[in-house]
Amino acid sequence: MFLKVFSVVTRATEVTRRHTILPILLAIQLLVAVRVAAQTSVKQASDDTVLKQIIIFGRHGVRSPVTPNTTLATFAVRPYPNFGVPAGYLTPHGAHAETLLGSYFRGYLLKEGLLTPNNQEDARRSYFRANSIQRSNISAASLAGGLLPNVSVPVYSYPLGQPDPVFDPIGANVVTVDTVRAVNEVKKIFNDGETLRSANSAEFSLIRSVLFGYQNGIQPAPSTPSGLVDPTALPIPLTANTSGIATANVINSGGVFSTLIAADPFVMEYTDGLPLNNVGWGQLSLDTLSQQTRVINLLFDIEILPPYLNEVQSSNAASHVLRSMEQAVVGQTIPGAFGKAKTRLLVINSSDGYVIGLAGLLHLHWLLPGYQPDYCPPGGSLVFELRKSKSSGEYIVRAFYTAQTFDQLRDLTSLTLDQPPATVQLLIPNGSKSATNLDVKFGKFEQLLKKAINPKYVENPTTEVPPGPLTGVPLQ
Repeated sequence: MFLKVFSVVTRATEVTRRHTILPILLAIQLLVAVRVAAQTSVKQASDDTVLKQIIIFGRHGVRSPVTPNTTLATFAVRPYPNFGVPAGYLTPHGAHAETLLGSYFRGYLLKEGLLTPNNQEDARRSYFRANSIQRSNISAASLAGGLLPNVSVPVYSYPLGQPDPVFDPIGANVVTVDTVRAVNEVKKIFNDGETLRSANSAEFSLIRSVLFGYQNGIQPAPSTPSGLVDPTALPIPLTANTSGIATANVINSGGVFSTLIAADPFVMEYTDGLPLNNVGWGQLSLDTLSQQTRVINLLFDIEILPPYLNEVQSSNAASHVLRSMEQAVVGQTIPGAFGKAKTRLLVINSSDGYVIGLAGLLHLHWLLPGYQPDYCPPGGSLVFELRKSKSSGEYIVRAFYTAQTFDQLRDLTSLTLDQPPATVQLLIPNGSKSATNLDVKFGKFEQLLKKAINPKYVENPTTEVPPGPLTGVPLQ
């Protein structure tokens, strides 16, 4: 039903098609979701399913820019604001927002009966996992504080800086990527860097105007100030990186990556609650703040979502998700799963690229208020619910995408069932044939995900050494 974004084409105008046709298709999905939502009161009365397991596979919360200000200073005429924490760290504001999100999920799961008033018992049936960076570690711990307050909940992660094979199978040496194949596929999709730049000229122009402090659209555009680098004008080679190859860093995207680095602070400035004159130096409205995030989606289009790269980089994570659901169905612990057979609440916290990669394998798309299609904001999560019919005993899967809005993050809005984060139920292509019910039978979901996973890129579960619980992870 949906546009297959990465069907093999030979022109970079495919990017333009993604940014024009995909929103239309997402709108169709949204109409389906709204139609489903309109029947919620009826469905709640007739829905005989019981929630048996939930997997929250999400992005870390609001952080400081990943690039130090000394480097960022080469891109802009004005200094970037200081977030008060080291580069790439979760901020205190971001930790608070994660706890609020956890509190919302707690209220929801209490209502659904997956959690009980006994937090100690619920903690024993929960599993929190984070990739090995501070912002993910603290995000998972902060979510735990909202989900299971006043209980010591371990977060499992490898030591800081050690690649986690679930999220970064390339960096962890679990898989080997064929860079020649990857480059050939990317070039068939995008043709070359210059046509790709042209297809995204509106976003590059917007970001350049913010960096150099002039009104967007002015003609002729001012020249690059002396001593600065214009990231939007750097070459886009679309060749293989020759060093530091890791998941989401196989292709040398040149100017796309540099432009993203220069613009990366803008969303964090807004969502961390900085004064508006410190959000893109006062040059970005909420609409244009959202518009410029298309560049990060473009980077993931290049680095994550081409079919070969998607299989290589995301099959291991998808396999762990599927095994976690399978062990809940069969009631026996399965090697290579998150948690154990009795684990009912699983929170898997990492970075946006890994969330996008998992979604890509299943061709999942979403559109939330204020955001670009498929954008993964701080704290945004894929949510997989495993449910069981009381009448038939059959297991089904419901998939959602949930994220706080820009303003809920900025204002640290308390989240409740009456005032929830933005959420849309996801259509799983080829899963449900109903026009009003997006539920998918577990057997069908299992079949679809197994078809998407390439076993060649899955870590041998019998030799996998899961991480232990974290201790002493710093917030700053």
